[in-house]
Amino acid sequence: MTTRAADVVIVGSGPTGSTYARIIRRDWPEARILMVEAGPKTTPEIGKHLDNLPDADRTEAQLRAQGPKRGVTYAPITREEWEARKAGKHDASLQRRPGLFFANTDTPDETAFAGFAAASVGGMGVQWTSGCPHPSKSERVPFIDEAEMEAALQLADELLGSNKNPFPGCKGSEEMRRRLGEVFNPGRPDDRKVQPMPLAYTVTEEGVITHGTDHILGEMVNEPEEMFRILPETACRRVLHENGTATGVELVSMTSGESWQVRAGTVVVAADSLHGPQLLYGSGIRPEALGRTINDHYLINRFFITDIEGPLTSMSWIPRVDNEDFPFSVTIHGNDPAKFPFPEQVEGTLVGMGLFVAADPRPENRIIFDDETLDWKGLPSFSIHAPINEVDEKRIEMGKAVAEKIATTLGRPLDGFATVRIPTGNSLHYQGTMRMGEADDGTSVCDRHSRVWGFENLHVAGNGIIPTVTATNPTPFIVALASMGARKIAEARRTVTEAAA
Repeated sequence: MTTRAADVVIVGSGPTGSTYARIIRRDWPEARILMVEAGPKTTPEIGKHLDNLPDADRTEAQLRAQGPKRGVTYAPITREEWEARKAGKHDASLQRRPGLFFANTDTPDETAFAGFAAASVGGMGVQWTSGCPHPSKSERVPFIDEAEMEAALQLADELLGSNKNPFPGCKGSEEMRRRLGEVFNPGRPDDRKVQPMPLAYTVTEEGVITHGTDHILGEMVNEPEEMFRILPETACRRVLHENGTATGVELVSMTSGESWQVRAGTVVVAADSLHGPQLLYGSGIRPEALGRTINDHYLINRFFITDIEGPLTSMSWIPRVDNEDFPFSVTIHGNDPAKFPFPEQVEGTLVGMGLFVAADPRPENRIIFDDETLDWKGLPSFSIHAPINEVDEKRIEMGKAVAEKIATTLGRPLDGFATVRIPTGNSLHYQGTMRMGEADDGTSVCDRHSRVWGFENLHVAGNGIIPTVTATNPTPFIVALASMGARKIAEARRTVTEAAA
């Protein structure tokens, strides 16, 4: 059956697209919702997280999620690359990530902004690391009421299934947080003190269940197709629009090449921070700020040895605070040296650290579209121009110093391993490309309800709409913002009939 009309068409099946579907269904039970996904369904259950699969099945699912690189097994890390990473130099293997593909046309080298993406039902929501921290006050949207934002974040926790302390009673991790608290807690508000990292986990006697987009969609996955349908391996080539109204979408089957149009009352573009702007651009919707202010959290890694007895099951988190003294979000967790790609001599309890550094959003850092060269979906290909500036460099060096301080607070740095900045793009937190604004003044793409300026029924979603300087994992933040946009769509109840299609 070819769907020709829907009240709401959602392009993208990741966490924000799934949130739009779930909240619209909650507030508008009669809505007919069509979700479009360029990649295949890779798991037996819709939106199941790949970490819940047996190893062989997970590998197969990752290979199928690689878009234009579908089925390609990337070359494993070499000893030379591993030694370069240990020395704090460029490790090219970090630009070959199973389950993802390099979406931009830039040569993957030391200077590149790596624009990774996934293409499968569930998107990054079936591969994410499940961290659910809340943004600090300054990271939140300043023109959204504080109480409204807090309520939306609580809803995001419910949708994601956030567990504030998934491993209570982990004595080693509690001791780690006690020591870190002595150094970093003074002067911090209670909600920004050292704490367990909230994770989208259900812990059972058999092990951990990591939540994917199945947790967001809930019972919607069992609805009849005339009410909710996901079209896998179907790309959206164009958002159709006329006189400031989105009228539908033009779709193409990635298997047969057949194309058709679907009329829609509302269109939601939830196709990630790179492909969302790409679709708008390819549709002739080109606000001045589209694709600009792209930024990603710079990621600093450090391994160290602690005298704290394991197991260190619980992940610890040092949150970002609202001043320039600590523009970082830090995760710390026990590590298994057996998972290193090559044998290393490790004596003691190994700990890994990921320190996320806030980047400086600048309009000149942007996606550059190429109308002459099309990508695997038939849309304009793109490159990314986002060099590091002096503000970034200063924060990165501060971050490295903080990483060393944390390592010496808890133990000693692992011999033979430097404090290293991972290649730009590896945090997968690309932001700013469809940024939200308070006024239609050319510096933003959408309003506080995520509606594209000049449209009443075209919404955008994902990390790209974040307009602030952040260091915190953005997933709960963008799910919260998506829930606000979804409520607006449900209030409007714009329908389209099959006859009109």
